[in-house]
Amino acid sequence: MASLKARVEEVKRGDAAKNGLLDELVAQVDQLVKERDAAKGELGMAQDTARTYYQRMVQAESEKSHIQTSMDCDRFVLVLIDGDGMPFLDEFVSRGLEGGEDAGKHLRTAVLNYYQTHAKYHADDRVVMRIYANAKGLGRTSKAAKIIPDESVFDQFMIGFNRSHPLSDFIDAGHHKEAADSKLKANFELYYRNHHCQHIIFGGSADNSYAGFLSPYSLPNAINDRITLLEGPPFPYDLRKVAQGFRQVAFRGIFRTTKIQTMPNGGQVVGTKRPAADALASTRARPPPQSTSAGATPPKQQASQLSQQAQKGPFTPPPYIYQNQYGQRLDVPLDIDKEYLKELYTKNTRLCNNFYLKGYCQFGDKCEWDHTQHLTQRQLDTFRHKARTSSCRNPFCQDPTCCLGHMCPRGPSCDISICKFLPEMHNIDCREVYRFNPETGERKRIEMPG
Repeated sequence: MASLKARVEEVKRGDAAKNGLLDELVAQVDQLVKERDAAKGELGMAQDTARTYYQRMVQAESEKSHIQTSMDCDRFVLVLIDGDGMPFLDEFVSRGLEGGEDAGKHLRTAVLNYYQTHAKYHADDRVVMRIYANAKGLGRTSKAAKIIPDESVFDQFMIGFNRSHPLSDFIDAGHHKEAADSKLKANFELYYRNHHCQHIIFGGSADNSYAGFLSPYSLPNAINDRITLLEGPPFPYDLRKVAQGFRQVAFRGIFRTTKIQTMPNGGQVVGTKRPAADALASTRARPPPQSTSAGATPPKQQASQLSQQAQKGPFTPPPYIYQNQYGQRLDVPLDIDKEYLKELYTKNTRLCNNFYLKGYCQFGDKCEWDHTQHLTQRQLDTFRHKARTSSCRNPFCQDPTCCLGHMCPRGPSCDISICKFLPEMHNIDCREVYRFNPETGERKRIEMPG
């Protein structure tokens, strides 16, 4: 009997353990069910939130794409020119309506060819050109300088320019002081903040007052890639310093390199073209004073003939430059005379850079620098070599007449901490060399000359 009772107690204890285990399992299952339900609720909320944000993201991407498409469709390059200080070549103005139309087309082509080298260029970018000037004053000046026979010819020139393209405007700003300046500055400020405006080409090279206006847009240690300064007449001193912070370009086949000036007798003041090296010996000798007796050329007629001869000139600088594949300006090697180079440094020669190297000196006989030396081609190259020791401030310079250096002569081995040449002018990639014509846009790969 005792054994039976013991066995019954053992069974009871086993049942109690089973019951306890079952109760514990049921409690755990109940807790897991509660946690599952809570997790399902949180998951549902998260899914709703994710769905909401996904829909917002899709909508935002769609709006962004629409805005980007809208901006890409309306991209343009703005050309702003002070017509009073950037006169067109006489050959355009003198032909009135036809000349104006040709000037507009040539300018548009030159701008497009130049801008195609820019990193932001799109094939569908439009060009908006606006020229502001005192039309009456320009017409009067052009007539006084014998460029046109009557002021109405200049009016026809403006009409022709406006007719050259729907987005080309030659606008009469009126005759009051700084009329054109104020309109150019207002347009510049407006469009510089316009995201559709990809680039501004600003032509006001003869007016020093633009230096203070442009200075805030100039970057301290870099080039503002959104602005190009267009040079016609040379930059005045203050503007030349500010111009170092921008891209620079010159369209020599479209704009004059000097302002229109008139003498009291109505004649035109012109600069002096430099003769070709081979023709120096026959053209440098100055003739003795001419007698005014009968049969001699009258002074006014003689001055007119000299002016025309100086305007034409037998020497024309090459219209092209050399670049690498990235558009950086390259200086081709020169065959120099070391003895003559020593003379240039030791004898304090005062040769005129503009006259000998650019082919044109705007000051003519009034220039303070020497125009009288007879230089051989090798001496010219030696003088050019010396001029290249001064740095151009634009590594992408496209001025064919620029005689300054675009590559540090010391190259990558330069160890001068304050070298006057920009850092990007020290290790230029010359594996690919191109000959580029800034006026026509023609670019052809060649072997490095020299």
